Amino acid sequence: MRKMPLAIWALVIAAFAMGADEFVVAGVVEEIADALDVSIGAVGLFESAYAIGVAIGAPLFTAIGSKASRRFMLLSSAGIFLAGNAISLFGPTYGWIMTGRIVAALAHGAFFGIAAVFAAELVAAKMKGRAIATVFAGSTAATILGAPIGAAVGKALGWRATFGTLVIFGAVALLGLLLLIPRGLGRERARQISTDQDHTSAHVHDTAQAPDHGASHVSTDHPHPADDGAELDAHARMHMGAGGTAPLKAQLSALRRPAVLIGLLTTLLGYGGVFTSYVYLAPQLTQATGVAGEWVTPLFLLFGVGLFIGNQLGGKLADRNLPMALAGSVGALAVVLFAMTLLIQHPVTAVIGIVAYGIAAFSVVAPLQLRVMQKAGDAPDIASAANISAFTLGSALGIWLGGAAIDGGLGVTSVNWVGGIIAGTGFALALASIWMDKVIAPQPVEERPVQLTHHH
Repeated sequence: MRKMPLAIWALVIAAFAMGADEFVVAGVVEEIADALDVSIGAVGLFESAYAIGVAIGAPLFTAIGSKASRRFMLLSSAGIFLAGNAISLFGPTYGWIMTGRIVAALAHGAFFGIAAVFAAELVAAKMKGRAIATVFAGSTAATILGAPIGAAVGKALGWRATFGTLVIFGAVALLGLLLLIPRGLGRERARQISTDQDHTSAHVHDTAQAPDHGASHVSTDHPHPADDGAELDAHARMHMGAGGTAPLKAQLSALRRPAVLIGLLTTLLGYGGVFTSYVYLAPQLTQATGVAGEWVTPLFLLFGVGLFIGNQLGGKLADRNLPMALAGSVGALAVVLFAMTLLIQHPVTAVIGIVAYGIAAFSVVAPLQLRVMQKAGDAPDIASAANISAFTLGSALGIWLGGAAIDGGLGVTSVNWVGGIIAGTGFALALASIWMDKVIAPQPVEERPVQLTHHH
């Protein structure tokens, strides 16, 4: 079996670093709050700002990248990520650290789309699927290890060392990209790939095994070899867009469809419930559960294991029955979040609740993303990109509301029922969307092939 080029592993390190940055602050919320003499909710806003930065950065980089090579854009995004975390590491005040979080986030959204396409360019046709999946494995690993690493380093060396860890990862990734990414795959190669977009879209569709299996194939004028059976998991799909064939005007009109609008709002609220509690999990464990600080890291690791299970489960359920997966996963998340208000009060039940919460948290990802793409039909590009923004903005909203509940005197465990209300509202919208399918305007959208490709 042919080995992956070293440049792929440089992309993996960068994907891990940027993926970890989504989760790392959760493990040191209390330490940062104490050191800066601010509330826990104010520290939670670091994560809200990061989510907003991701939403802003992706279209910004896309516009800039249209006139630059992918190699340049990869190096630029890695450099901006490194600079942002360096600002957070050395920033003397709350405002400086907040600035660093936003700067680092600007590179996050754009990196994954560019890296995935670039990874496919670095290998032979039969290795493209595996190369893309390998890059996203770095991000998936970060969902499991990001918060535990942040918590462990923060407890041992102080909260600034947590940002220092991201600086080290970012520096290694930037150096690896600088030395290992071949210059030959520059602007000329990018133009060549962009003119072959239909072929790339169909190939990545096979790789990702998108839903709508009523259409088991995607027509293309370019035959392509097998992709070595590589798959992209549900979390990877959240970073992906859709490759459609409709013109821009039709793509924009898709956003006005009631089913698409409800889908976007369902994503915002359904996924918003995930981070409402997660960012404040460490203070819940120390204050409500009463565990010692050294137990925070292994409990975050358990949550990460739950995320991995939910990630796989959500994708499989969405492939089998998307409407049921949508309602079931978002509804289960709401139930688990409400239950966490009680489960977090005792160490034994907290362990059970944390694993269940992790599973529920990422089981919603694939159904939410794929539902919007399905409802957009043959014009999924802009609808899918809008759904990525809904994920990030939902996270920002949930984190802000959770912090406001704590700072308002409702108690540290209030974030769970606040998150439950948010996810429960998303569940109601999911049911409304399914009802619309059956009663108001049923459409055979399952017969339309949904193609996945990375925005870049």
